[in-house]
Amino acid sequence: MKLAPKLVLTILLLLGVLLAAGGGWLTKTDFERNFEQARTQNTLAHRRDTYSLQNGLLAKAGSGEITSQEVADYGSSLGLYVGQEQGGFAVYQDEQVMYSSLPAALGQEAACQAIEAGEEALLLRKAGQNSYMLMASPVQAAGKQYWLVSAYDVTNLFRAREEKFRELFRLELAALALAGTAAALAVSWMIRPLKKLEKASRAVAAGDYTLSTATKSRDEVGALSRSFDAMTATVRDKVDQMEDTILRQKQFVSAFTHELKTPMTSILGYSDLLRSGEMNPEDQRQAVQYIHREALRLETLSGKLMQLMGLVEQEELTLEPVRLVLVLRDTAASLPELAPMLDIRCDPSLTVMADRDLLADLVRNLVINAARAQPKDGRVHITAGRTEEGVALRVADRGRGIPEADLPHITEPFYMVDKSRARAQNGSGMGLALCARIARLHGSELRFTSRLGQGTVVELILREGEE
Repeated sequence: MKLAPKLVLTILLLLGVLLAAGGGWLTKTDFERNFEQARTQNTLAHRRDTYSLQNGLLAKAGSGEITSQEVADYGSSLGLYVGQEQGGFAVYQDEQVMYSSLPAALGQEAACQAIEAGEEALLLRKAGQNSYMLMASPVQAAGKQYWLVSAYDVTNLFRAREEKFRELFRLELAALALAGTAAALAVSWMIRPLKKLEKASRAVAAGDYTLSTATKSRDEVGALSRSFDAMTATVRDKVDQMEDTILRQKQFVSAFTHELKTPMTSILGYSDLLRSGEMNPEDQRQAVQYIHREALRLETLSGKLMQLMGLVEQEELTLEPVRLVLVLRDTAASLPELAPMLDIRCDPSLTVMADRDLLADLVRNLVINAARAQPKDGRVHITAGRTEEGVALRVADRGRGIPEADLPHITEPFYMVDKSRARAQNGSGMGLALCARIARLHGSELRFTSRLGQGTVVELILREGEE
């Protein structure tokens, strides 16, 4: 059974129990009150009849012994006086009936039971379709004891109670019908957000992460809806990231394959010529140089690729205080052929939190790229200084510059602004990708500023440390 019918049935069940209990209690209370009023009235009427019978019998006793006929005659006269107020009465002496106007359906047994119960004890008896309230009281006259047994018709009390129960049942049915309709409408309105959630969950299960529930209520369902939307947004972002990662991997593999194909084609072509043995010494020497150069390119490419793969798998670095000038000296020492071009300006006491070897490798790659840009002044400018953000390390050149459209892509693996020139300079398109990864491991990002024909500036913000 679905949630909506369960909620409606639960509401109707609770409402039915409450109405039945409340209506039953009210009807019972009303009946008890009316019954008590009838008992009081009948008790007073029975006492009046008892006094009347006793006075009449005492008057008869003044003239001598009371005969059974005289008791019967007085009972008849008393019956004419009170007959319309009660269901009937009887006069007994020694369990013998002297007079009786009791309904025939009651019989003698009921009257005897009332006498046995004692003075003014209440008995309820049903005779046919009617209900009676019986009371008995003793009467003393002429040395004899008589009993007056009165029966009062209380059928209307019980009929009124039954009618109220029937009315209550009809009202309860009508109330449950109205409540059921209202509950069905209310529950249908209340569970609309849940239906939207169900629809959205099915869509998510089918791979559609764009559907939003957008429930604005402030209750628990609204909170659940907002959490579901946040979850789908997170899943959508993760899926987008995965798709982007897969796309990048495909592009990476494609670019890597292409970069491998070019030198391998040259190596295979020139080696095939050498195998033919039909080349003159000069051509042979040139072919060997081509093979050597392309083999160096492959070696550089594989080394950069392995270094990048290692950095990608590394999630964080253990950073230590390092004097920045020492890192720059390491860079200059690793590039003896470019050392004369370096213009280094750094406070010797400036200390940063870094991995010395990786930071030196980052600067080395930036310097190589700057030198390949063929700066007009023949210099690569390295400066470092304190800023509000931290220690700013800059590598600048006054070379060719980078087109604005290429700036967002230059840190992608194998991306080259000028592929023919880069390959001629033994470039692999991996240097800036390595630099970007090293910068992220240091909690920073590379910032590029470049203008065609004027040069490029690369900036890195590092956290200052203390030795």
